[in-house]
Amino acid sequence: MTPVPLTITAAAREIGLDAHVIALLRDDMTARAAVRALLDHGDVGGALRMGLRLMPRGYVVPWLCQCVRAEAPEGDVLDGLLVAEAWLRERGEPRRRSALAFAAERHYVGTGALVAASAAWSEGFLLDGEGREVAPVAAQLMAVVAAAALLSLASTFIDFDARSRAFVASATALLPPEDSA
Repeated sequence: MTPVPLTITAAAREIGLDAHVIALLRDDMTARAAVRALLDHGDVGGALRMGLRLMPRGYVVPWLCQCVRAEAPEGDVLDGLLVAEAWLRERGEPRRRSALAFAAERHYVGTGALVAASAAWSEGFLLDGEGREVAPVAAQLMAVVAAAALLSLASTFIDFDARSRAFVASATALLPPEDSA
């Protein structure tokens, strides 16, 4: 059974965009046009979430790690990045659970925790309090938490809007070209 292609409006609903923002989007838009429409509307966070949701799934965590590493992270941010990068090098369940534990220990608060959560939620199952698998990770969860990691990181700088827009531009470059729709 082949999966149904993700439409622009379905992606917008999945990532939690408001109905009035979803109304700006159409299913016949390219991924880049949808991100641009959100950015033009002033919804930088929505544009980043949309870009990450529409980006090929395998690109999200490596790209996120690259963005975070470029900011010369320290402390907990660096620790979360290292956990996510370890998962990238060795994509097994022990590394995924290590990333999940790192994020959970920090209650999913802060850039480092969110970067680790992105790696943990890129595949596999959500776990209950005893570590039992309860449900597959929803595809949009990784995109939403990865965007939150970058927005959290951007908030530590005086030029939040410019940095956020730079992340959106970088994500958009990884989306299919306009003429491939």
